[in-house]
Amino acid sequence: MLKDEVLNILERKKGIVVTGGQMANSLKVSRTAIWKAINALQKEGNQIESVKNVGYKLLITDDSLSEWAIRSNLTSSFVGKQMKVLPTVGSTNQYLKELDATKTSDGFVVIADEQEQGRGRRSRTFLSGKGEGIYLSILLKFDGRQKDIRMLTICTAVAVSKAIESACQVDTDIKWVNDVFCNGKKICGILTEATLSAELQELDSVIIGIGINTGDVPDELQDIATSIKKETGKEGVRNYLTAEVLNQFEEVYLAYIKRDKQQEIIDYYDSKLFIKEQQILVINGEDEELATVRGVGQNGELVVENDNGDMRQLITGEIKLIKQN
Repeated sequence: MLKDEVLNILERKKGIVVTGGQMANSLKVSRTAIWKAINALQKEGNQIESVKNVGYKLLITDDSLSEWAIRSNLTSSFVGKQMKVLPTVGSTNQYLKELDATKTSDGFVVIADEQEQGRGRRSRTFLSGKGEGIYLSILLKFDGRQKDIRMLTICTAVAVSKAIESACQVDTDIKWVNDVFCNGKKICGILTEATLSAELQELDSVIIGIGINTGDVPDELQDIATSIKKETGKEGVRNYLTAEVLNQFEEVYLAYIKRDKQQEIIDYYDSKLFIKEQQILVINGEDEELATVRGVGQNGELVVENDNGDMRQLITGEIKLIKQN
């Protein structure tokens, strides 16, 4: 569409005025067509400033999603090479589940500006307001090797941690098993879901959903959630951070799958585990038990010690941090 091509031109010259004539000549359309495309983009929320008698400028603070901008920062070999960027979707994980598998490649990525039915673990709601975060899912097709779902979640948490630190220069921590934190508050949630082949009823593929808060945090979540904007004051980072997440994910994933670097990944994950040596409540159905976190095992299990000195390895379950006085 013409408006996408116009946005790509403005994205390449972000913060610089581009004349309507320049865009018209480049795209071989009329200036009126450019004007109409600009109006449509502005109505969609893109921060485009019209400079009278000069041209148009995409503001540095603009945080609209741009497939061109994401792709221009990709260094990955297969993750994100097939990509779909959508204005809105129920959930990016569900979108991938409903796609024809024969038309998707390993590493297919779907990214949305908004999720109307964003989900976290245990079917909890994940707020996914328009323009306020990065909402994406990655499809990984099995080839007989990558079957440890927990390790894939850990790989993802490590990749997101590294991406945020690299792209936004802010320190991150990890809460077992699937949350990334900044300054004691959640900034990212991860949802890993396996799919079964219809014929063999065997694990066929994995869909990894990633939600990163980048914009404003709702008042009711201020005590438990944070965002890139809140931590750094930065806006206009979504495209670059999205690309960096995909780049880092592929690097960590291949280190796990092909380069036998699982222990290095676990060591990084363990070093970021901010609940280590703290008391937690282990919740398993209706059963609850106090324990102290000792670290992460070599396969990603949470190692805890109860009040009797007994060591346990948690593979699944829910944990809640006990606030210290």
